[in-house]
Amino acid sequence: MTMTASVIIERPIEKVFELTNDHVTEWSNIVEEEHMLEVTPKGVGSTFRTVTSEHGRRMTFEGVVTTYTPPTASGIEMEGDAFSLTADYDFEEVPSGTRVTQRSTVRGKGIFKIILPVVGLFMRKSNCKELQNELDRLKAFCESTLDTSEC
Repeated sequence: MTMTASVIIERPIEKVFELTNDHVTEWSNIVEEEHMLEVTPKGVGSTFRTVTSEHGRRMTFEGVVTTYTPPTASGIEMEGDAFSLTADYDFEEVPSGTRVTQRSTVRGKGIFKIILPVVGLFMRKSNCKELQNELDRLKAFCESTLDTSEC
């Protein structure tokens, strides 16, 4: 199941890139904890562990950074017990700031490999709304974070 959403944030692209990637637990409603396990010099290949909570269910994922091209693109792959997830972010300068587009793909494992496509059909609208809510939280966070270099 693949979902895409975008938002325009009234902040410079470099700042949006940094806040999106380096402050996930501060703006995400889903990600509760994130721990870097190994950091590579160029970002790609860095590994991390993240704990999410959605609909009252906590899940732990092991992840790897797959794309890290400041300030225009970043991406991750995460593996959990029930499913894997890829999330790719594109950052684009626009006249009013920065457009952030997130594409996420969820793939079920085991029994969830069978259940996810069926359930996904019924939950697609809800999942797309949750993705847009996450980006709206990112927008609010970025626009409320004071950059002292701009003062």
